[in-house]
Amino acid sequence: MDFVHDVIAWKRDGNELDEPRVRAFVEGVVGGAVPSYQASALLMAMVLRGLSDAETLALARAMVDSGKTLDLGVLRRPVLDKHSSGGVGDKVTLVLAPVVAACGAIFGKMSGRGLGHTGGTLDKLESIPGFRVQLPQGDFLRQLERIGVAVVSQSERLVPADRLLYALRDVTGTVPCDGLIAASIMAKKVASGTSAVVLDLKVGRGAFAADLDHAREIGRLCRVIGSAYGRPTSCLYTDMDAPLGRTVGNRLEVEEAWLVLQGEGPRDVREVALALAAELLPLADLGVDTVQARARAEAALDDGRAAEHFERWCYVQGGRWRPGEFHRLAAHEVKARRAGYVAVADALAIGRAAQAAGAGRRTVDDTVDPAAGVLLEHTVGDRVEAGEPLAAVFSRDPARRREASTVLESAFTVSEQEPPERVLILGGGGVSADAVG
Repeated sequence: MDFVHDVIAWKRDGNELDEPRVRAFVEGVVGGAVPSYQASALLMAMVLRGLSDAETLALARAMVDSGKTLDLGVLRRPVLDKHSSGGVGDKVTLVLAPVVAACGAIFGKMSGRGLGHTGGTLDKLESIPGFRVQLPQGDFLRQLERIGVAVVSQSERLVPADRLLYALRDVTGTVPCDGLIAASIMAKKVASGTSAVVLDLKVGRGAFAADLDHAREIGRLCRVIGSAYGRPTSCLYTDMDAPLGRTVGNRLEVEEAWLVLQGEGPRDVREVALALAAELLPLADLGVDTVQARARAEAALDDGRAAEHFERWCYVQGGRWRPGEFHRLAAHEVKARRAGYVAVADALAIGRAAQAAGAGRRTVDDTVDPAAGVLLEHTVGDRVEAGEPLAAVFSRDPARRREASTVLESAFTVSEQEPPERVLILGGGGVSADAVG
């Protein structure tokens, strides 16, 4: 206890934590020797004083070593992964994963569930009847070898320190720390055994990073960790002032992702998926650069191969995928109060409306309704007339539907002047290590 007290005081006074101190702290949290009040105190000191590159890397290493790690070397090929920092309507993994597989690479991902106003890939996949997100390690490996794509839930044995520390951060106001965020992201990626990763770091109202500079710093720290582990790590920065696509909610987003795979659907979802594929495929063993990678990904979408891989992926993981056989819940429409152009479609408010409808969680123990959510009839730049529907809320519960509708009313601004065209891709970051072959 005295040692932990000294570590807290050391960081509180602005000193840098060396690796032995960081490791002792993490091991103490996982082993139960460090009580939550002391762990919370040190986390607050980290937030207030910040973490250096060395501290961030030490924290990531200790978190990786806090549990089991997965070895995917038996596949003898690079396994590619993608991480999104969380957004509203972000169904990109559902498009990107089969695109990567259709291009001849392997996409393997251990994913999480949604919390708060952001959605989780596992919740979206589980909205497909029968889809199994929990696979034994052997089945996960065999599926990757057989069809080149698998997305599963993260094992509790991987990086247990992250689960414990995030639970504390969530309730103590210590989430917003660049070093803590980067260590959390990359520890899970390293422990899951994937060979290379592209990070989709969201920027804007519906994202964790309100501005690009903040997102770039987190991306830089992630690349520092990736480089230390020999994991090529590329970053893409994408806009999240408005939702991605026209749907927010689990099964709604799956259906929209399917439209994109069919060559239809919103252009912004397609564009982000293609941009990420262009970053990710050169890190495989295909011998392509970013231009060639994007061309391959576009072809896979346009000729139907990506859609075929999606169907195969669902079938192998137990999903009964029947597009169009989805019964929508009762809906309430939010309508424009004046004519003009949609100038704002606030991603944060829309995400909170979907959460209130039942599509998201307020606590980790909450259940989600796979059919609940929000459908945007119009988004930024669209011309609307007074009384025209802007969005619809779907929910089983009339009280939830009313609550979500109230939140959604505040999400839209209609202006006389047409807004500037949305800039979706805000930039990219370099790769942190040599590409794997």
